[in-house]
Amino acid sequence: MLRRETELTCQEPGLLDLTDLRFGSSGGVVSGLRSLLTAEARYSLLQRACEAARGTVLCFSRSAHRFGPEIDWNLNPRSGLRWRSDLHWTAALKDARRVGDIKLTWEVGRFPQAYYMSRAGAFFPDAADEFTKQFVSQLHSFETKAPFGSGVHWYSGQEVAVRTLALLFAYNAFGRPAVLEGLLFRALCRAGLYIESHIEYAREAVFNNHLIWEALGLYMAGRLLRGIPEASRWESAGRQILDEQAERQIYPDGGYIQQSHTYHRMAIQGYLVASSFLGAVPVQWKPALERSLEFLTAQQCPASGKLPNFGPNDGTLPCLLSTCDYTDFRPTLQALSLLVRGERQYPPGPWDEEVAWLAGSDALNAPLRRTVFASQSFPRSGQHVLRGKRSDSFGVFRCGSLRDRFGQIDMLHLDVWWRGHNVLTDPGSYLYNGPEEWHNHFVRTEAHNTVCVDGRDQMVHFRRFKNLYWTKAELLYFEDRADFAIVAGEHYGYQRYPGDCIHHRSIIFAKDDLWVVIDGISGEGEHEIRLHWLGGDFPFSTDRSGSALRINTPDGPFTLTAYDGQGQAIAGDIVAGRESPPRGWLSRYYGERVPVPSFALKLKSKLPVHLISVLCAGAPSVQCHGSQWTVSSEVSGVEFSLPGSGPRPEEVRACESVVRAGR
Repeated sequence: MLRRETELTCQEPGLLDLTDLRFGSSGGVVSGLRSLLTAEARYSLLQRACEAARGTVLCFSRSAHRFGPEIDWNLNPRSGLRWRSDLHWTAALKDARRVGDIKLTWEVGRFPQAYYMSRAGAFFPDAADEFTKQFVSQLHSFETKAPFGSGVHWYSGQEVAVRTLALLFAYNAFGRPAVLEGLLFRALCRAGLYIESHIEYAREAVFNNHLIWEALGLYMAGRLLRGIPEASRWESAGRQILDEQAERQIYPDGGYIQQSHTYHRMAIQGYLVASSFLGAVPVQWKPALERSLEFLTAQQCPASGKLPNFGPNDGTLPCLLSTCDYTDFRPTLQALSLLVRGERQYPPGPWDEEVAWLAGSDALNAPLRRTVFASQSFPRSGQHVLRGKRSDSFGVFRCGSLRDRFGQIDMLHLDVWWRGHNVLTDPGSYLYNGPEEWHNHFVRTEAHNTVCVDGRDQMVHFRRFKNLYWTKAELLYFEDRADFAIVAGEHYGYQRYPGDCIHHRSIIFAKDDLWVVIDGISGEGEHEIRLHWLGGDFPFSTDRSGSALRINTPDGPFTLTAYDGQGQAIAGDIVAGRESPPRGWLSRYYGERVPVPSFALKLKSKLPVHLISVLCAGAPSVQCHGSQWTVSSEVSGVEFSLPGSGPRPEEVRACESVVRAGR
């Protein structure tokens, strides 16, 4: 492979055929976005570009790390240690325990600075020549310090593809300067050679976003190179894999194979880029992409563009084509809607920049589609959305058997959004390759809004990125009505242990301000039960008894109270930001964690046992007379009957007939 690379990259870059590089022109994008980007947003982009030119790169769309002034491509900026660049890529990670998290080094090798400098050059033409000069200098430095086939930057075909796309985008946004053509030619040759030699691993052992992006890398190399024998083979192989994986990786209900909204977005961006080369979305991809759009939109908070912090979240956003926050999915979903449906998902705004670069500013003239937010169940993916009358009050319930590689051990987790605030949340991922106790904390059951039995996880966390005994679960009931919605399910992750325990969860949502969560654990014998809720990033307080957690949002207080099966309030242990062992942390951005309230209660009891959580605006009123419960918030209320022997499916269904919503 190395000999062939030398032969190819010694040829003239005249073998480039850039006809199919159809990204929007800088002038057209700037003109189309003139009224949509604030001066503050444009100058923030300029500042990031200036810092990147001096070697300080914004990583994971969030944290600035110093790699310069001349970028040290093998530096871990957090530990200050370096990877060896003289090792063959197969041995490149042997120093991982010493150097630290490889993703911190891979991030600069993905060239996020390419997007910042070239986009800033478009919005500030007087600075474009200097940014081009600095970018070319960085590329020459990378070729020298990260030679083909050696070191950590050649460990993953996906990283090669992401880096190659960044170079292609910058070349176009800088106005296609001739000074970049030789670098572009060599990068495409190396991408094709490297990915073709190793893509079988992604196909056979990974088959997730890695495979999609490696296929994209092959496709780009083959599509833009002409006159070398490999080109047509690369283009054909890349396109074939992209065709296959659209239906393989996106479930029939629109969910993604990796059970992660972040990776779902990454996969979508790969297909959008490939569609840009083709000038349209191929018919083979369109159904899967439209399902993805519906799935992600159903779980989105429309006011902020955020989704639940669900599944692995490693900070990945390969195409940095917007001034919006990393957690805002509107840029990619807007582009997806315009390319797949020919309609806007959202009114004009800064989120329009991504589609303007991918498809040209003419795409911004499409009509607006009216989005109706309603409760929806996605049984294949195991995500079930309960929507209130307000589109920004909703919950997402996790219940469904695992079918493919997964991220977190979180079955029956409930995410709650109230008036646009994520008041009860998923903890996130934090670091993939950091200290083991931190990785374990964010992955395992105890950090999620669900129940642990006898201190165990629902699956066996065998090692980093590998769990055993994939959880099986069943959705028992789902119904949405004008004033309330009900969902119920159970999982069987604890059945393999003594006691044959099953965790059942029923949720009643009285729109828009009251949630009643009924947890039942059935089985044999006495067991320790732990119920956990993780609050969002807001000020909080507790009552004297410790049975109530008050989350103080900008729109008022949201209260969590827990009760036993007899209606007695139970005191919980409330912790925020504990270091050892870790507890009470939220990570929305890779490598960043903030302290948030963690409410946990433990009891040891003979089964079956019930725990009732009341989540509402303000303070609740709870009355229990035998098995009959009446629960009210300031604006709504429910009545229900608690099953006496454990919430079996037929009793959950019967519960529906005695629910009353409204005070």
